[in-house]
Amino acid sequence: MKFLGHKLREIRKLKHLTMKQLEKITGVKQSKISLYENSKEFPNTRTATKFAEAFKVDLCYFYLDNAVLLAGQTTTTTEKTPYIVLGERAEKMGFPLVMLEAIINSWEKSEKKKQEKD
Repeated sequence: MKFLGHKLREIRKLKHLTMKQLEKITGVKQSKISLYENSKEFPNTRTATKFAEAFKVDLCYFYLDNAVLLAGQTTTTTEKTPYIVLGERAEKMGFPLVMLEAIINSWEKSEKKKQEKD
């Protein structure tokens, strides 16, 4: 899965930051931010983490749309669990399994909190 540049632009504008201001916060050059926002280039995990930390969001925020689509494609025709099928498909697509694990863990924590409230 790839970094979703439009999500970077979305959150940057939501926080009323210019690319120059984001450069000062993250150390990522304004020209690179523009390339990422327009999906002409994709940041590595370390750079994406800088954005996540700057905006105080989970790293998966920048990949979430694709994760939802991938999860929607998951069906089990064998005895494999949905997580195994999801992991296999993610691996075939070149999506880092560490990222997938983070997304799943985040979702499970969220579900657990919902259940505790009920």
